[in-house]
Amino acid sequence: MRVCFLAPELLPNQGGVGTYSVEILRQLAGRVDLTVLTPLRQRGTEVYDRNRLEEYFGGRITILPISEAHDTFRYNLAFQRAVRRYLGREGRQEKFDLIHSQHAHMPDLLVRKVDRRSVATVRTMHTTILGQRQGIRIARELGGRLESSERWQMTLAPILGMAERSILRRPHDTYIAVSEWMRRELVALKVPSDRIHVIHCGGDPERFRPDLRQPDRLRSSPERRTVLYPGRPTLVKGAGVLARAIPQVIEQFPNAEFVFTGGGAEEFLRIADLAPDVASHVRFLGYLPYEELPQVYAAADLVIAPTYYEDFPIRILESLASGVPVVASEVGGIREVVVTGSTGTLVPPGRPESLARAIVDLLGNSELRARLGAAGRKRIVEEFS
Repeated sequence: MRVCFLAPELLPNQGGVGTYSVEILRQLAGRVDLTVLTPLRQRGTEVYDRNRLEEYFGGRITILPISEAHDTFRYNLAFQRAVRRYLGREGRQEKFDLIHSQHAHMPDLLVRKVDRRSVATVRTMHTTILGQRQGIRIARELGGRLESSERWQMTLAPILGMAERSILRRPHDTYIAVSEWMRRELVALKVPSDRIHVIHCGGDPERFRPDLRQPDRLRSSPERRTVLYPGRPTLVKGAGVLARAIPQVIEQFPNAEFVFTGGGAEEFLRIADLAPDVASHVRFLGYLPYEELPQVYAAADLVIAPTYYEDFPIRILESLASGVPVVASEVGGIREVVVTGSTGTLVPPGRPESLARAIVDLLGNSELRARLGAAGRKRIVEEFS
């Protein structure tokens, strides 16, 4: 079988879609004939070109960077156009049997037919445009400034919504919902239920393991306890509510330390406007190599995801696989893996007092953290690996 895999995110991956793409390609490599279309990415002076990407996957996949990606919302359109050009020009020779697309990036938005054929399309639904817009709207109403990509999403919301509806109406596509919650959202958007298959995202318990734990890797001093926020702190991902919760946590637990991985440091500090004595408890590590993430997760005492809208975040699965408990918002598919009192704590979205209380309760109870972490890893191994 010849498969064309559309990867709007890949190494160095920007988020959950990138992680999903990397891991599924690792599993598929050598089992099917794979051609991956992806934007060319650069981090600092490092360029992730075709040779570097193909080498990462052992030379068993053809990877074609067909556009350029920057850390902005607009690169999606350039990638969509490049996908249309490639499949319109090369599709005649390649004779693909299947296209695997990632939503809500909509990389196949402009593709109708390949070589005048309606090639079967499988679309993994990580999120929806409608859901993202609702989450951003709620986050904005509860206070805070939108990040640049969020402003673009809201500005283009009517156009993006129409584009999404046009994709979801295509009559022969098959959908992978990464949670039961996403399946229900697709049914509400009029996608026939018999074309939806629920396949949860998984964590890799062999890569993410408790035995990798070295707390001093994250702690700035031995007495500190680290709260890890993996990812870009945008408003919809809870940056505003976290900014209001941090001072409350520091007041009640002075040894707490908040560590961020990924971009967005300057944006978050503008949103947070933290007093100097509180800001000294916040550190930003920036983007880290994909290979270092297992050690980073394992070193944390607690991982947080105070989001307003999320389907089934891979970062939560990686945290639990590492034996680290999670404090997360009670939204979306998160409720299918995080259970209060069992694998972590769920809190209402947009409630800084509830978020702060949950963080303090876990930081102050090492036995509870250990019990929740062990139960979380067990659940990943048995149900979500």
